[in-house]
Amino acid sequence: MTDMTEQMKKNFEQIKERIDEHKDDFEAIQNSVSQLNDKLKDAKEGWESARAEKGDKNEIAKDEETHQTH
Repeated sequence: MTDMTEQMKKNFEQIKERIDEHKDDFEAIQNSVSQLNDKLKDAKEGWESARAEKGDKNEIAKDEETHQTH
């Protein structure tokens, strides 16, 4: 029983070491994903603003056209 417990501890330590070795990689990937998410959010907000501005211009043009014909 003791041999099995010792082997389990050894396996656990090996797994923990492997995780620790790659921890920086995981953090770098997480940072990259966060940056990409921020860029996508900015792009979406810019697109929404442009669409809203375009919509406002179209509405103003329609109002002016309607005003001119009446």
